Amino acid sequence: MRRRGWAVAVGIGGVLLALVFVRLSLAWSDRQPYVREVTEPRYLVFIAIAGLIVLAGLAVAVRVWRGSGRDDRD
Repeated sequence: MRRRGWAVAVGIGGVLLALVFVRLSLAWSDRQPYVREVTEPRYLVFIAIAGLIVLAGLAVAVRVWRGSGRDDRD
C-alpha cells in the first residue's frame, strides 16, 4: 500500500513538473520576437520535452510501484 502511494505521488509529480516546464518555457518564448520559422518549431520542441518528462515520471512511478524486487518482509 505504501509503494502505491509513492508511485502515484511520483506520477503526479512528473505531470506537475511537465506543466511547470511548459509554463516557464512559454513565458520565455513569449518574450522573444515572433519569427514563424523559429517560433513554431520551438513550440514543438517544448511539447516533445514535456512529453518526455511525463513519460520519465511514469517510468519512475512504475519502477517505484514494482519495488526493488525484494520481498516486503525484508
